[in-house]
Amino acid sequence: MLRFNLAIILSLYWGAGIHAQQATPPGQLADALCNCLGSIDPAADNRSFDLAVRQCLNTTMREHSGEVIELMRRFPVQDRRYYILGLVLGSSLDKACPQYPLIRDRLRSTVDATTDAPNT
Repeated sequence: MLRFNLAIILSLYWGAGIHAQQATPPGQLADALCNCLGSIDPAADNRSFDLAVRQCLNTTMREHSGEVIELMRRFPVQDRRYYILGLVLGSSLDKACPQYPLIRDRLRSTVDATTDAPNT
């Protein structure tokens, strides 16, 4: 499950503007994820923010598992189906979810901050 979440988060982070064969996620899945992302406090510290995003992904994917499976079946020969799932969701959220750009930008700043930190 950690690999799944990491793949989704990374593809949401880097996936803006990339379209996975112009696929569209089922509406309820994208709507539920958008609503959940809208409930996240943008002023939360990085750890709380990251946990809230992961909780949204876990909850939404569990509650809409049939839709996730349906979407993943569209790409049966792909080695990186989780990555493609993230691209498709990210593309859909980018078009129809007003909260998503704020979440995406915050994820980017969190990832950038951790990669810029000195190794000790």
